Amino acid sequence: MEDVRTRVDASIARNLQAELDAEAAGLASSTVRPPSRPGITIGRSARPSSAPRQPAAAPPAAPPARSKRRRSDRAPLSADPIPEDYVAPGFRYPPQGGIRPRYPVTTPVDPPESIGRGGWSEFCQLLEIARPEYRDFLVELGFGPFLSIRYVHVRHPLVRCWVERFFHHTGTIHLSTCEMGVLPVDWSAILGIRFGGRIPPSDPVSDFEALEILGIDDPAAIVGKKLFYLKISYLRDLLVREMEEPPTELRYRQWTAYFIFSCFLGNDKSTIPTPIVGMFRDIDDLRDYDWGALTYGFYIRGLRRFSRRETASFLGFWQFTLFWAFEHFAVFAPSRLPAAPDSVFPLARRWDSAWIQRLTVRTLTECRTTVDCIRDADIVFQPYSTFLLERPEVFRAMELSRLRIWIRSPRSWELLMGERTLRQLGGEALVPVDPPQLMTIEDYIPRAPSDSFVAGVEAYPALILADVPYREWFEQVSLGSLMSLHEVEGGRVMGGSAMDSHLFQSSGEFERLQTEILRLQLELSVSEDRYVADMDRAQEETARVQAELTQVQGELTRVQGALTQSQRDLDSRDAALTAHVATIRRLEDQLHGMGITPVTGAGSSGLGQTSSSPPPDPVSRDWFFDDPPSL
Repeated sequence: MEDVRTRVDASIARNLQAELDAEAAGLASSTVRPPSRPGITIGRSARPSSAPRQPAAAPPAAPPARSKRRRSDRAPLSADPIPEDYVAPGFRYPPQGGIRPRYPVTTPVDPPESIGRGGWSEFCQLLEIARPEYRDFLVELGFGPFLSIRYVHVRHPLVRCWVERFFHHTGTIHLSTCEMGVLPVDWSAILGIRFGGRIPPSDPVSDFEALEILGIDDPAAIVGKKLFYLKISYLRDLLVREMEEPPTELRYRQWTAYFIFSCFLGNDKSTIPTPIVGMFRDIDDLRDYDWGALTYGFYIRGLRRFSRRETASFLGFWQFTLFWAFEHFAVFAPSRLPAAPDSVFPLARRWDSAWIQRLTVRTLTECRTTVDCIRDADIVFQPYSTFLLERPEVFRAMELSRLRIWIRSPRSWELLMGERTLRQLGGEALVPVDPPQLMTIEDYIPRAPSDSFVAGVEAYPALILADVPYREWFEQVSLGSLMSLHEVEGGRVMGGSAMDSHLFQSSGEFERLQTEILRLQLELSVSEDRYVADMDRAQEETARVQAELTQVQGELTRVQGALTQSQRDLDSRDAALTAHVATIRRLEDQLHGMGITPVTGAGSSGLGQTSSSPPPDPVSRDWFFDDPPSL
């Protein structure tokens, strides 16, 4: 029987490879790249996960032929004995913190050009040529630190290797030895977006009202029949056409909406539900909204939906994932900018974009392998200085990160369990209680919220299991290393949905349970066949008994009819007999009246009874008829 995980992973790997091939069309390999660091080097064509966008007027170029490694380039299997540190397929690695391929092979890679792809990049380019009043208004709303971050284009494998390790069951990213959370303090410290404020209104908004709020005249900007959505591209085209127009209240609202939609809720090809448009009715209310909760909550929603395979696209500010990894994992981070001091804010500004771009030559498998080899010693659980945590933009987020609270996004409520990540706030590695089943409330938008957050519960002591070793607990409840050497060479994908089969894998009884399932399935099949046969026999027996019962009921009806007729005949005979007896008694009475004793009588015992012998007749009958005797 084929392993279910193998079949699903193979399907995902094929889809991923097709996506990579399509995105890599037009990129030719021309340089040779040595391994970036000790570890694993994949001996096959390394293709980036996205390709530069071609201009609309340029004719499509034919995809170049991909060079394949010749058979002669491979070392024969008997070239040298297997090293002692070689890891056999199916076993976890690394024995001492690293994995070594048997025959390292360098792969030619052409570093791609840093080209934007909708969303953040499109907005940055548009804001650069726009009037400065629009940037000033966004700074007034609290987005000044975020706008100071220089846009950096990154390839998807650098982000996907982290996103696919997000498990929606716990709301955290699971590594080989521990779990890490993407916390509000990370969001504020890295991006400079504050928490605190009120929740925007979420009343239903019709399609015409949404167009009126944003000043769009084209009805084609709205799609949908029952639920209406706004195409962001129409809003962008409107801003481009009116680039030189003087600022008005309407244009301030348009620029704010396009900024939020394109950077934090999607990209230029996305659509936005019309109820979200309602939050941009009043320009004064924009200054009071909790932009930290709204943008962070939608990011967590994107992680959750991607982990549960509800979507193939990660909508949200997904570039944040890479900056978060740079802060916590030194083995994954590039070099910092030489001119960036430790006090720079937000922290995303201090990373060298040139070095980030060099990371884009890594394949998805290489990124996965790097993440899989991370241990506790490689993690900076709390990378933020005291000075940074005391900034007004970060202080509120630090307090929220310790709580179990519901975070509001534009389209859902997401549960944050701060008790699972106390280690990232300077605490010890404590064992949390089991997470609740309800981790998200999709499309639940209250009409009249009174506070930005649902009242939270302090992360301890009720949410912590005391006297339980963290390492032993994590080995029992998590997956540990997700990849083996065999899976690396085969390109096997182990996404965040791997936690769905966690109970089988962590117990070490998957094969036994699989065999037990096959046995139970066989017994069930046999039992079903027996049940069907027994039911057929029972139905036949029931039909036969019913036929016999019908026959007996008919015979009983016939006998009852005959009995009734016999009873009627008997009653008729009794009536005739009674009349006959009465006639005999009347005749006997007449004979007695004449002085004649009847020969027979009908006594009380009935007809046919013989009377007593009559007295001798003094006159002989013979004498009456014959001659008298001679004297």
